[in-house]
Amino acid sequence: MFEYELWKGEKYPANVNMALEEFFLNRPAETKKATLRLWSVPRDSGVLGYSQATDVIKGIENGFDVVRRASGGSHIQIGPNILAYSMTVPRDGSFKNYEDMRAYYAEKVAKTLGNLGVENIATDNKASTINVDGKVIASHAIIWGVNSALLHGLITIDPYNVDRLSGRLSLGSRKIGNKTYTEYTALKNIPTISKLLDRTAKNAKDRTEALKDIVSEELIKEVTGNKHETNAVNNVVLTESYKLIQEKYGQDKWNDLKRPAFTKEQIEEIPGEELDGPLKKKLGYCLYIQVKNKDFKKMAEPD
Repeated sequence: MFEYELWKGEKYPANVNMALEEFFLNRPAETKKATLRLWSVPRDSGVLGYSQATDVIKGIENGFDVVRRASGGSHIQIGPNILAYSMTVPRDGSFKNYEDMRAYYAEKVAKTLGNLGVENIATDNKASTINVDGKVIASHAIIWGVNSALLHGLITIDPYNVDRLSGRLSLGSRKIGNKTYTEYTALKNIPTISKLLDRTAKNAKDRTEALKDIVSEELIKEVTGNKHETNAVNNVVLTESYKLIQEKYGQDKWNDLKRPAFTKEQIEEIPGEELDGPLKKKLGYCLYIQVKNKDFKKMAEPD
């Protein structure tokens, strides 16, 4: 469908990665090529959705950053246990709408996991998730730009430290029937690559990084057919991204108020995500925000 550029870089902090996301969102409009980037961060970081208030931040400790991203949805923690993926494409008519793009790349991620030996995989495009045995292992969000579009998401390689996470970010609960189900238990039950592929890279010196490499290689093959141009995130790219950090991703106004907001000349609104307007409070954890109650019951446990 597209010619692809694969972009490789170091492990950058969360705010640098958020700036890189916007940089690569804009690139396909100029090159008419798609981009693929697979990345991680060196330390745990909280990421707020574009239109989300900061009420979900419970505590910021040393070494734990909170940043805001350009896509919608709600808060999530990324860290060394996560492999993130980003695909950007030109708005050339290949995808009629953002739902087509979401379904296309969700299937690519699902096939990647299946090729590696993960079983019982299903995509839920209403919830923007990829599930294993009915539980979320990967999730993604979209930025539907005027001239180009981005889908970015994450795959859970290792389990979260849920007790530590719950001290940093708010985790919600749902009353379903006469029982209460919590995001805390859903995260405790989350399937991970390290457990599902328990024999893969078993003797690797750093098994987490080895598993990220294995998943990355398979995802590159599934998305690009190994027919891509490979580029490095160099000083030129980082310099342009640093301008975005100075404007947004390193600034309190962006974190607290999403200022400056995107304009209609840059981004087409996705329903429920206003480009400019009040920030939404009391949102649930992003992996489960769009999951229906009947499915969430299978992911969590009654309290």
